[in-house]
Amino acid sequence: MLLLHERWFVEDSRFPVQFDQALTSRTWMPLGIAIVVTALAVVVWRARNRRDIVPGPIELGMKWKNYQDLLSWMPLVIGVHTAVTLLVSGIGLRLFVPSLELPENFLGALLGLVEIAVALSLIYGALTRFGAIALAILWLGGAILFGPLRLVEHALFLGIAFFLFAAGRGPLAFDMSLERLHRPVERLMPYAVPVLRVLTGLSIAVVAFTEKLWNQPMGLAFLAEHPFNFFPAIGLAAIGDPEFLFIAGIVELTFGILLMSGVFVRLFTLAIWLPFNLTLPMLGWPELVGHLPIYGIMGLLLIWGEARPESDRALMEGVAEHDAGQMRAGGSGGAGDAGGAGDAGGAGDASGSAASGGSADSGGSAR
Repeated sequence: MLLLHERWFVEDSRFPVQFDQALTSRTWMPLGIAIVVTALAVVVWRARNRRDIVPGPIELGMKWKNYQDLLSWMPLVIGVHTAVTLLVSGIGLRLFVPSLELPENFLGALLGLVEIAVALSLIYGALTRFGAIALAILWLGGAILFGPLRLVEHALFLGIAFFLFAAGRGPLAFDMSLERLHRPVERLMPYAVPVLRVLTGLSIAVVAFTEKLWNQPMGLAFLAEHPFNFFPAIGLAAIGDPEFLFIAGIVELTFGILLMSGVFVRLFTLAIWLPFNLTLPMLGWPELVGHLPIYGIMGLLLIWGEARPESDRALMEGVAEHDAGQMRAGGSGGAGDAGGAGDAGGAGDASGSAASGGSADSGGSAR
């Protein structure tokens, strides 16, 4: 129930967002709790000299070269995770998620086709930056078609577009054959992961309001079909579905704001990993496919941690190392060809000399 999109599993049109709740305790109480928790986290983080509680790969003993290599693969991971979601959504005439149904007309078919094209671009790593631009345009088109709020719920796709535009698609990409389109844009890299992290946190925080705190009827309808309220089972029968929904909204909003703050990134990413996965066995494929991009983002954040210049440098150096390896492979192939030609030439010269020498000797004998 925590970090869950109820809208994917109910009849969305029956449950409009109740904006009149914006000025009630269902807004200021959760928001106050989330802000206080985040402020405390920031104070502790600064007291620890901005060091995360959960160690990263380097702190665990990974060599710098291996860290470079690991980070260089993350654009591919995020690209493929996102591509699966886009491919399934495009084929199903949905925009990004099950609840954004595209119209069955030319416009809907065109948007679905663009989703499929972007998915293939990300899978193959072919013209990835153009695919990232197309993904951002899709998001903006969705904001016009469905309204801004419905797309802000999925602002993470805008973050993915920016990340892939800045970082490229990395190794194993058709773009590598062009020798430049797959490389990170150095001046954008300091912003690539922070923008992705903030927009992902924003998505989580907005959904806390639009599907829980400001939409209790939707949440209760979902719980009637999927009884995820575990409190009565552990002896807290006083916490019914309305209270459970309120608690879930507070937790979701708090995690979203914490993620946007950029403190203890690894710790809070690990903390939300379990709630994200608990619902998978019960909600099945729509839940898995819809959340694949977030799984990729969480993997990146666990490795990356807080925004630091060395992480940007490691990713760029890792991609450059793949380039160098490809060039060395190409160079050794060329050297082999050249060596083969040289050997043939040398053999020819030797044969020619031997033949000449033999002729001379014969001539001498005849004389």
